Amino acid sequence: MDMGLSGRTAVVTGGTANIGRATCTALASEGANVVVVGRNEEKGLEVVADVERAGGQGLWVSCDVTDRAQVDAMVEAAVQRFGAIDVLVTAAGNIASVAAFVDSDPATWELDLSWNLTSVLHVTQAVLPHMIAQGRGRVVHVGSTAADIGDSLMSVYSAAKGAIHTFTRTLARETAAHGITVNAVSPYGTRPDDPAHVSSGSRTAPDSPMMQGIIGLDDKSVLGHKTLIPRLAKASEVASGIVYLASDHAAYVTGEILTMDGGARIAS
Repeated sequence: MDMGLSGRTAVVTGGTANIGRATCTALASEGANVVVVGRNEEKGLEVVADVERAGGQGLWVSCDVTDRAQVDAMVEAAVQRFGAIDVLVTAAGNIASVAAFVDSDPATWELDLSWNLTSVLHVTQAVLPHMIAQGRGRVVHVGSTAADIGDSLMSVYSAAKGAIHTFTRTLARETAAHGITVNAVSPYGTRPDDPAHVSSGSRTAPDSPMMQGIIGLDDKSVLGHKTLIPRLAKASEVASGIVYLASDHAAYVTGEILTMDGGARIAS
């Protein structure tokens, strides 16, 4: 099925690991140009090679998405290389700590908010003027079912993801007149398709706070509550939802949160 993405340019933050990495290659398989954004150059160049093998053109840009100056420079590099930005996918994010809120360190709150909310605001605001000028665009945020049901021991992360869902709906209202759609995917839990290639700093890296408690466990043990599909999602499965929302097939979809949770919310 032709998704209408051939020759279009997508910026993917968090492009070196898990959902972001899978999204880069999925977009490339549709013929898109992909700007791979992250902090680990070795992994970023690996993803660019994956993009080009999949049939797209790739560009690696090292960028800390919590730093507005770096974000602005990244967007300028993307436009200089490809001439436009048609799709923005905000897959960057991390978890600063896993602890009961009452015991949490306030310093970790700032990190969770910066990584998972403020970074999205910076990147989206930097990209929007280019989309508005060209009269079209697709913005897809990576939210989480934590926004709806909360993840125990990750209260501030969950709050940040709740803000992302609200931001998605609000921004959709503001940008519709400019031919821009804004949506989000909301996965419950994912495992990377290629865990051996997860970049350092990713929430799915072996040394991350989240992974420390689940390394060595199977999907059934990891799941916090029952899902109808008794496993975690593959990153590539979430990427497929992102590609749909970025495509011409979703031209009449905006302000939506695509829940991809294996039926967790309706499981008894």
